[in-house]
Amino acid sequence: MKNKIKIAFIGCGNMARAIIESMTDLAAKSVLAANGDVFEITAADRNESKLMPLKPLCGVTLDNAKAVAAGEYVFLTVQPHCVRDAVAPLELKSKVVISVVAGLSIAELKELTGSSKIVRVMPNVNARVGESYNAFSHVGLSEKEYEAVCEILGSFGVFAETDEAELDKLTGITGCGPAFVFTTLKAFFDEAIALGFDAERAMAMAVQTVVGSALAAEKAAATGTPLDALIESVCTKGGATAEGVKYLDDNGYSEILRGAVRASNAKVKKLTE
Repeated sequence: MKNKIKIAFIGCGNMARAIIESMTDLAAKSVLAANGDVFEITAADRNESKLMPLKPLCGVTLDNAKAVAAGEYVFLTVQPHCVRDAVAPLELKSKVVISVVAGLSIAELKELTGSSKIVRVMPNVNARVGESYNAFSHVGLSEKEYEAVCEILGSFGVFAETDEAELDKLTGITGCGPAFVFTTLKAFFDEAIALGFDAERAMAMAVQTVVGSALAAEKAAATGTPLDALIESVCTKGGATAEGVKYLDDNGYSEILRGAVRASNAKVKKLTE
């Protein structure tokens, strides 16, 4: 008999959909099966169109209360301005509440939900391919609940427990960062099109360049090789790459990206005020 981990989602926007798609794919199911577990998921949203893509993957309902009743672990995946109205009528005191709502503290979540078992996590949309970076903080969990939460978070990426004070700081990097990477990828794609390549080949070149570079950076990090050394390894003195990197430096590329992170973090800070 497999152990059922019963999960409810309140709100089914892009983030919830990405998480559910990963949690229900064959790779996640295989890992769960090896551990003797299975996810039983119910997704709720008042907008039926958001539930339609999820019908083949899990149970769906227009009734938030019905989803909560079916779950032991309840994801709050609604917009920050909607969360209070969404949770007010729900009975969450006995549930493990897992919130992805930016800027909403554990203390506020305890007050809003009445639950003493809170997990605050900052995932990103790379959950859709099982590659989200899931930094999380928690209070009130039993050992069994903690293990289940880790299994849940591990089903759509890597998880890293952290102090709550760090969650807002890292949001601009891990939460918002994929959009900045996609913007860089789009620049490669657009320039390839401008150079006369067709869309399929332009996308293949852009994506492989980003994926390969990320994997190379991951391998380098494992051996303690700094990023500056990676950059230098591509730049032959007086060569084409060195000229391109000089152009980036002269035009403040790194500072622009760092500024984007700061701007995102400043927005999160405003949400907490």
